[in-house]
Amino acid sequence: MKGFTNFVSEAYDIIPKSEGEIDELDIPHDKEKLKALFTDVVTRTGVADPIAISKSTKEKGIKIMRSVADDLDLAKLSGTYGFKVSAGNGSRGGGGNKSMGFGFEGLVFKDINTYIEEGIDSPNFKYPDFMKKLHTEMLSKHSEITVSLDGGLNTRRPLVFTDIGALIKGRELNIGQYVTDITVNGDGNPYFLSLKYGGTVTFFNAGVGTIFTEDQFKAGKISNRDAKQLLGMFGIDETRFIEIFEGYDKKTASKRAPKDIVDVTRKVKLRPLLQLLVTGVGMGYWMVHKKGKDIAFYEMTRRKMMDAAKVSSVKVQYPKKGTAKRIDIEVVTKMYIFKINIRNKQGKLYPSHIMCDYKPNPAYAK
Repeated sequence: MKGFTNFVSEAYDIIPKSEGEIDELDIPHDKEKLKALFTDVVTRTGVADPIAISKSTKEKGIKIMRSVADDLDLAKLSGTYGFKVSAGNGSRGGGGNKSMGFGFEGLVFKDINTYIEEGIDSPNFKYPDFMKKLHTEMLSKHSEITVSLDGGLNTRRPLVFTDIGALIKGRELNIGQYVTDITVNGDGNPYFLSLKYGGTVTFFNAGVGTIFTEDQFKAGKISNRDAKQLLGMFGIDETRFIEIFEGYDKKTASKRAPKDIVDVTRKVKLRPLLQLLVTGVGMGYWMVHKKGKDIAFYEMTRRKMMDAAKVSSVKVQYPKKGTAKRIDIEVVTKMYIFKINIRNKQGKLYPSHIMCDYKPNPAYAK
């Protein structure tokens, strides 16, 4: 059996990725104000984990990732939310892996170890209802159980372009070993648990700076094959896409400017889009998704993977010329609602990343 280890906090080594994870942290900060700050900065920057905080009672300030801090009014953020906000990456090292010991993964890991030591009737579970589900679906079927905390080992899954289209990492669909945060072994059989927090979670975050180069925008034509493939897959008008970035003006920029929302469902390249989604969602693991007080728990089977990729509508949101340097796409499937944006994450003009979050489709019946 692998016992639970309490992780020792260092200054600014807690890097939350959702409001849900902030709720689970043992920190001296006002969590409601911290969640509001977190959401504000994520919305402004498009970065999934832009803040770093400390568990120490002596360190109540908030660090904003240096790559985006220059684009923010840190003094105004400090005044609005009541924290001393400054630029700094914190102890990011492996992308914030140290924060897991204080968050959802660490608590679930501890619960499973408690189960191993004390059984399902233990009064010491943090999430007793979830543990009952885990017991019924998995743990009760085995006599020898071990568990490991593997979130820090997650394999990078970049956007890759192939002869059949854009894919997440590649053609492999059994991705449990790549996305596992906690791995349970029952009599030698591995169960991969992928843990998510909050109503909206990250699907993929991939660099596109090498395919959307400045010279193409200046020439008024996207010539890179992969870039054209990506725009075509989402039904994005190339001319309007170029105008968004070339026409951007700081003086007229506004997050509240109206957008032209265009239904492109009949225009998208459906097969490439399906391939992108199935390789991203994949199968061969168990989803553990905490939303508020509830934890959704289900096996990502082939059927669910296909439900997640069955597209019902696609809409492109074109900002009014001069007001924004990003484009947003909404892809609704049978199981999820994907929110995609193409923008620059470093505060510059031309696109550097394509980012995608998703939330469950409330119309989906499991």
